[in-house]
Parts: sequence; C-alpha cells; structure tokens
Amino acid sequence: ERDMKRTIEATSTQDMPLLLKRSRPNDDDAAGLSDSTGKIDNDTETEKDTSLTCQLCSQPYTDPRMLSCFHCFCRGCLHREVEKQNAQQENRMKGPQLGGGKGPQQSFNCPTCQKSVTIPVGGVRDLPQDLHVGIEVRIAQYQSKITSKSEAVPCDVCIDSTSSGPAVGFCCSCLHFLCQQCCDHHKRARNLYQHDVVALGEAVSRERLSEVKPTCALHSKEFVFYCDTCCCLICQDCTTSDHKEHIQNAKLPSIASSSLKEDIDKLLPSAQEVVSKLAGAIDSNVKIMKEVENNEDTVSQSIKQTFLQLHQALDDRMNKLLSDLHDFALFKKTALMLQKEKFETLEQDLSRCVEFASNMLQRYTNCEIIALKQIPSTELQACINKAQSVSFGPCESGDIKLALKTDLFHTSLSNVCHLDYVCPGKSTWKSTTTDYAIVITVEAKDYNGQEYPYNDIQLEVVLKPLNDTGSAVLGKVSRPRNGKYSISLTPVCSGPHQLSITMNGQHVQNSPSSLRIEEAI
Repeated sequence: ERDMKRTIEATSTQDMPLLLKRSRPNDDDAAGLSDSTGKIDNDTETEKDTSLTCQLCSQPYTDPRMLSCFHCFCRGCLHREVEKQNAQQENRMKGPQLGGGKGPQQSFNCPTCQKSVTIPVGGVRDLPQDLHVGIEVRIAQYQSKITSKSEAVPCDVCIDSTSSGPAVGFCCSCLHFLCQQCCDHHKRARNLYQHDVVALGEAVSRERLSEVKPTCALHSKEFVFYCDTCCCLICQDCTTSDHKEHIQNAKLPSIASSSLKEDIDKLLPSAQEVVSKLAGAIDSNVKIMKEVENNEDTVSQSIKQTFLQLHQALDDRMNKLLSDLHDFALFKKTALMLQKEKFETLEQDLSRCVEFASNMLQRYTNCEIIALKQIPSTELQACINKAQSVSFGPCESGDIKLALKTDLFHTSLSNVCHLDYVCPGKSTWKSTTTDYAIVITVEAKDYNGQEYPYNDIQLEVVLKPLNDTGSAVLGKVSRPRNGKYSISLTPVCSGPHQLSITMNGQHVQNSPSSLRIEEAI
C-alpha cells in the first residue's frame, strides 16, 4: 500500500516518459560503455544523491536500464550481475541432487527487491533505457562541475584549450564550458548574446539546465521522432541514415506517447481503489489479531478460574485445554499474519508501480515516456489483476470461546470444558438433489483439519436467487452427529442461485458457491 500510494502521487501529474530500448553494442563491451544520453565523465565529483546512484557500483548511473520492478542499474552492472547469477545457477545445476543442468536462465532476480525479471531475447542491452534518470545524472554532474573549485575545467569550444586558458563560465543554453575569450564572444555574437552564461563557482539551478535533453547515441542530437517501424526514438540525422526508409512511419513523441499515457491514466483509479482496500484489509487484520490476543488472555483466565473449582482430577484436562488454546490462538495469529504479509507484499508491489507511474507522468518528457514502452501500464494492470483475485476480508475471526457443559461431566470429562476451535475455512460440504429439494451435508473441522466432534455450532445455510425473481431460502438444519450437519433446502424458483454456508458467522470452504436450479420435468 505504501509503494502504491507513492506511485499514485507521482502518476497524477501530466508528462511521464516511458523508456524504449535502443540498439546497442554487445554486452561484452558493457563494462566500458559511455552513457547513451551523453553523460559527462564519471570521474567528475558529484553529490552522492542516492536516487542517481547505482546500487550495484555505488557510482552515478552509466547507461541506466530499468527493470520491470522499476529499479534502475547501470547497463554494465546489470550485465555482470546476470552473468554472476547465471554462473551460480549453473553451479547448482551441476550438483548430484539436481541430475544435470538446463542451460543459462532466462530471468534473474533484481538485486534490490529480488523480484524475478525476464531477460529480453537480446540480453541486457534490450532492457528499457531510463532516459530520465540519465538526464538527471548529467544535470547533477554539470552542477557539480560548475560549482567545483578543486580543479581547472578546459574550454569545450577552443581547439587548443591549453593556450586559451581554463574555462571560467558555462553556457546553460549550448551546454559548453567556456574560457574567458569564448565568454566574451558569447556576449558579442548576434546569435549567442542571449545565451544564459553562468560563472564557474556559482550555484546553478536545475531549471537553468533545461536544455539537457536525451540525445541519440549515434549522432549526439536530440530525439525529434519516434520510428514506428523500429520502435525507437530517432534524431533528425537518423531520418537520413539508418531510418531513411521508415520516415513515413515516423511520429512526433507527443503523438506516440499519448496512448501510453492514456493507458496509465485509465489504470490509476483502479490502483487507487485497490490501495484503499488493502489499507482497510491490513487494518482489519491488525484489529482481529489484537482481538485474538485479548481473547486468548480472557479465555485463559476463564479456564483457570473454572478449573480452580474442580478437584485435582481435572488438572490434566485443564493443561490440555490451555495447550489447545495456545495452539488455536497461534493458528489464528499465524494465519492472519501470513495474510497480512501477503497484503503488504501486494501493497508494496502496487505502491511501487503507482509511485513510479505517477512520477513518470509528472517528471518525464514525451520522449522518456515512449522509451519505457508499456512497462508501467503492464505492471499496474498485472498488480491490479492480482489484487482483484485476493479476498480483502480477514481469513480468521477474533472469536475464541469456551464451551461449558457441566451436566455432561459424568458422561465425558472432555465434554465438560472445551475450546470452540471449529475452523469454518477448513470445514467441508457436499450436496445431493432430489426432485424438489437440495440436501447439503456439512462436516465441521478444527484448525488442524480434523473432525470437530462437538455439536455446538451456529450453522446457517441460505439459497439466494441472483435474478431477483424470488426470495432467499433458509435451510433447515437437522440434529448434528459428531460434527456432521444435514440441511434441506427447497428452491422456490429456477435460474442462477448463490449458496452461502456459514459457521459462527464465517463462510465454510468453497462458500459462497454458484448453483443453477432447473425446473423439474
């Protein structure tokens, strides 16, 4: 839920870039790759912003690639991580207990969240490139280099920077470090005098570096089109070289990204609704767990007080009941804890998806949106579908009851005092039909799946028509025998019905269930 809330807050903004894979050299050269967004030298000292630092190498991102879990890593780091996990997998496969291997794995675990991520056919180089993160790294490095006073920066314009002297300024419009002579030229030139030049050592805001944009790896020029044939972003020079045959299928990034943004906008309300349901389900689990704990203490005291009134012969029975109580309460708490962990895992996955998608809509450009393709919408839909298959109600109630039957003391000591530990979720039922009636047989089970021998259950069976053509029918429960109940139902109309069977207010296994009643011939 927390991750999903963060994703929703970020997705509710306007522009969100999706990163597209681009053709790259082989992964064998991944360790020596330069950033395809034109990132400047990694040796430049930058502030250690954790959001711009690869968690594998602890350095600013180089050619950042995004996984389906929305975690980013340097392409070279990912390549080495995949090779490492492949080697570990192959070593495990060679063990005698596995009986041989099956070759390299087609997926690997994210180093951050351990989620299984499918590797594209083309390898790590075909993973989506996070252009937005790459630009943020470039901006941070430009800012660090501009404000740094520890080393001289050469002029980017002069052919012989050694004779012109070190750079004294930086042009935020053309993204060049300038010596004094070039700074003066910027002020005099007709086409340059309006450029935003800042003196080195002066703090520069991110807004003044707005000209830092994703660029083509082949021509180092800004992306201006989306090639529908190759499914990638291209610059102006690409239209006259590698993509000149595809120019008729080129689109503006704003047009190409519109459908991707619309998909996410449609999914966000459903994701927000699931976040709300997950939050409520978690709160319900916590409350029921507390209720179980409180009732455990209450029933424990009741058991002790009851047995204090009996003689020494009842001590063994008392200890047995306390043990059963502990096991029963532990079962309930364990079941609720497991369900809570399931909710939290789903909540984290959804929140991470929504946080990233929201952040993309707010901060990413159209080109960056296209580059990610449909990963955000696909992951959002997958998480929503997964959440829709989950029941948000607590899997256990907080009720723990002590049943006292002192009148049966001489018949069976075990019936004098026992815990009401029937487990509706493990209780089963089956049905048989006659010409005019349905007979339901319910077998009560305890939390261990064993027969619940006591006949003190509040059982309710309701047959309700789904087309509103008739009224609901309440089943007639016969006298139980050793935890087995027989219920007779006589439908009043034909058509689709819903059969609900509850024990002490909770549904038994496979309840409610759909039935279709046909008229007798």
